[in-house]
Parts: sequence; C-alpha cells; structure tokens
Amino acid sequence: MFIAAVVRQAARPISDPDSFWHLRLGSDVWTAKSVGQPDWSTSDDRPFVLTQWLPEVIASRFESAFGLAGVAWLFGLSLVVLVVIIYQTCRRSAGLTAAAFTVALCTVGMSASLSPRPHMVTYILLAVTVVAWLRTADDLRARWWLVPLTWVWACSHGMWFTGPLVGIAVVLGLALDRRVDRRTLLHFAALPVASICAAAITPVGPALLEAPFAVSGISAFITEWQAPSFRAIGPGATALMLALIVLTWARQTERVPWTRLLLLLMATGWTLLAVRTVTLGAIIAAPLLAAAIQSWLGRSREAGSRREATVLLGAVVASLAVLAMVVPHVAAKPAGMPSGINDELRALPSGTPVLNDYASGGWLRWAHPNVDPLIDGFTEAYSLGELHDYATMNAAAAGWREAVRTTGARHALLVEDSPLATALQERLSWDLITADAGRVYLVAP
Repeated sequence: MFIAAVVRQAARPISDPDSFWHLRLGSDVWTAKSVGQPDWSTSDDRPFVLTQWLPEVIASRFESAFGLAGVAWLFGLSLVVLVVIIYQTCRRSAGLTAAAFTVALCTVGMSASLSPRPHMVTYILLAVTVVAWLRTADDLRARWWLVPLTWVWACSHGMWFTGPLVGIAVVLGLALDRRVDRRTLLHFAALPVASICAAAITPVGPALLEAPFAVSGISAFITEWQAPSFRAIGPGATALMLALIVLTWARQTERVPWTRLLLLLMATGWTLLAVRTVTLGAIIAAPLLAAAIQSWLGRSREAGSRREATVLLGAVVASLAVLAMVVPHVAAKPAGMPSGINDELRALPSGTPVLNDYASGGWLRWAHPNVDPLIDGFTEAYSLGELHDYATMNAAAAGWREAVRTTGARHALLVEDSPLATALQERLSWDLITADAGRVYLVAP
C-alpha cells in the first residue's frame, strides 16, 4: 500500500518548472554528442559545467520516445527505487514495524524535494552509500565498488560529493572508536579519496570539482538554497526524526559509536543548511532512526523472509505497471504552463528574446526552442549582474525601464497582474495579445 501511495505522486502532470529545462539540456547534449558548455542563452555570460548530463539525456530520450508520460513514469520508478532502498537499509537494524514507520516519516521529510529532476539520482545513490558505509562500520570491509558508483554519480548530479563525505565521517568515526589499526584506517581513508579522484575523470573533466561552488554568490536568488522553515512539513518531519534519535540515545546506557554520532551530526547539518538539503538529512538519519525505534519495542528484529521479499517485489511491479497505464492519460501535458499561447510563440523567429517570469523559462526552452527567454532555473549559467537585473525588472523597481531596454526584448510572457506585466502595459503601453494559465503574452508597440 505504501509503495502504491508513493507511486501516485508520479501519476500527475509534470509541474516542476525546472524539469523542462533539464529535458531541453539533455536533448542538446544528445544532439551535440558533447558535454561541453552549450550555447544556452544570449543573456548568459557565466562559464558553467554540465553536472547532470547523464540523467538529463536519459530523461530526454524517454520524453522523445514516450512524451512527458514517459518522464512521469521514469520519475515514478526513481521514487520506488529510493523508497525500497531506504526500507531495505532500515530492515538491516529494525523489524517490519520500525522500518515501515521510519520510511513513512522519511518520505514526508523528503517530500518537498521529490520531483522529476536529476537530484533523484543523488537521493538514491546517497541511500546506497549510507548503507554501504554502515556495513563497513559493522564488518570492517571496504566497499570499493563505491568508486565507480561515485563516477556515475558525478555524471548525474552536482551533489555527488555527499557520498565521499559520508565515507570521511565513517572513517573518522572508526578512528575515534579505536576499532582499527593505522594501516586499516589508511586503507579505508583511500576509498573516499579514490571516489573524489573518480569524479575528476568524468567526461566533464577536473572542472567538475569546482562545480559545487557554482552557487556561491547566487544562492540568494535560488529559493531552494534558502534556510528551511521548520513549520513546513518536510523540514518539520526531518527535525522530528533527528529529535527521536537524540532522545533515544540519551536514554540508553550503552555508548553510541562515533560512526553513528558523526552521521547524525552530518544529517543535522544538511537539515539546517537549506531547503534543498533537508532530504539529504532525512536519508542519512533513516537507518539511525529505525534502529532507535526498534530499541523501543524491546524485542529483536524479525529476520527478512522470502515472503516479505516476494510481497515487496510484487508491490513494486504492480505499481509500476499501473503507473505505465495511467500516465498517458494524466501526464501527457505539463501543468500550470500556458500551452494555449503555443501558436503565438511558435510563430516567433528563431532567437527572439522574450521577457519571462522565472517559472516559465524552463518550459519556454523545452517547448519553444526558437525563443530566447530572459531567465530560467539553470541559475548557474547567469551572472550576478544578470540575476540582479532580472530581480529589478520582476519587481518593477528603480531602474527597471533601462533593464528592459537593455534586453532588446519586444515580447513578454509574464504572470498576470505581476509588477512587471502591469508596468509594461500601463507605463510602456505594451499590448496584451492573449492570456492563458495565469500568464499574459505582451508585445511592445
């Protein structure tokens, strides 16, 4: 039942505006057969590297073959894989009840970030990495397959470095616990170092190592990099996970290993850092919480059985099969985008600059590659000056007229009654041509 409930999240139209520019970028990479910096926009002048090209290409191929319904199904698959991995990780140290409760709470904690974008790869591979290092902490055997896994991860998302960080935390914990000698410790420490080296030899090259710092200075313009509000359900649920772990450990008499303590500190740090990283905290905390809840029950965990595995596999297969039948009917068109203005936008000459709101930029790049949007969610491609100019125009603040003139745009797709849409019509006499889905299409006189 829980698997089916998770899959339902994918059985709806794609509404995340960033999903669309990822599809466009994946199509461009596939066409060019290159991961070099693409000619993204006439307004972008900031060097950037492609950190998510592999899932972008895969998603674009699904979209090419099956339309947006294929992308929705792929998202459903990623959700199922993520939840199953977290469940299996929890079952290593907890019974059915504790594992199920933990997965449910963890899913709520992750809910704000679960969308059809490449970051799903980070969530899945982080869950795999956490369980791998926990097993290493238990049996003192290095999992060298994490090195090629990190290489794939580095081709898939810019937060690949979270995997080696987990490894560093566990190695440091083993050192503080004095469980291994110096030679063994160096052997384990070589694993996260080798993983970082693997990330440097992807097709993007060593420049990938600098990519995590790309948001430096521009994070103020990115909503998901703002501090989380714990009144929101996702951060609140994750904070509850962390609190339950701390309360459980505080009541127990045996010493908590440093490996677990450092993982808890890491989970807490990610949870506090930004909206986008709350999910990382929930994933890292999940196996710790499952073990804590199991200790409340006062009994040893039930061993996994063939029946349990069969039921889980059956639920996965059935849910994905039903999803494949449903998505062509519910996810064939994007949600919240002005598809009713498609004809006007298609008629514009190639390279036509368009003033647009932030959320519609990705959709314009995907649905109308003939136009050149002012802004989109690929924020790393834009300089601070460009982002500041956009913010000025968007708010119709002092200097907005000059900023509009500088773009050279004579067409606009903006949120209806937004400050810029109102200012263009009332102060610069732009004409309202048509409207759809809460947006207006304007043309300069």
